[in-house]
Amino acid sequence: MLVPKAISFDVFGTIIDWEGEVQAFFKRFMDKKGIVGVDPKEVQQRWEEIQFVYIQEQYRPYKEVLFHTMGMTCREFGFEFTEADAQEFADSMANWKAFPDSVEALKELRKYTKVVYLTNTDNAIIEAVMKNTGIEADDVVTAEMAGCYKPYTDGFKLCQERLGIPVEDWMHAGFGFKYDVVPGNRMGYKTIWVNRQGIVRPFRDQEDIMCGDLKTLVYIIKGMYMEDQANAAK
Repeated sequence: MLVPKAISFDVFGTIIDWEGEVQAFFKRFMDKKGIVGVDPKEVQQRWEEIQFVYIQEQYRPYKEVLFHTMGMTCREFGFEFTEADAQEFADSMANWKAFPDSVEALKELRKYTKVVYLTNTDNAIIEAVMKNTGIEADDVVTAEMAGCYKPYTDGFKLCQERLGIPVEDWMHAGFGFKYDVVPGNRMGYKTIWVNRQGIVRPFRDQEDIMCGDLKTLVYIIKGMYMEDQANAAK
């Protein structure tokens, strides 16, 4: 069978516009503070680098991660900020928006396979995001449940345990090469790189499927399903 029994998805950056929402937050913050001469995209990219290192040091709730890394980023850029500013950033994640293709694509994918969210966030945050955006899944595994963040692999293992599906019947999809493709490959998954930003592959690791959005992924999985049906009819 070509179609996997389950696809686990990264959420923030793959389904939810993580980069765009963080950039928008920092733009509002900088406008409010009268900060000029710095591109919010540059701030967002540096924040992501700081955050990536921070989440690997030890497990902390993601609202705490957001709170502290916002302050760390501001200090690095020399921005004045308050605890209220950092708390606003931490609270904002529950209201981040989905990419325009996400809701319908995931609904369509669930006709062919189980959809599982493997997300680097807290239970309460993903619950709020799912309610606010309308994205649905067959199961959800958070960093809070796993006690660690990707690229650590405990969450991958927990997904398999909860659904009872072996690794050879899984695929894992994500936008973050270092968060998702690299550990997914290490775990033996077939990996899907949802390269929404059109970036150059950053590591030697090779994904099995690359697509630019979830709508395209639906076409790929549907094609696999049709081939499976044709083979079954022979």
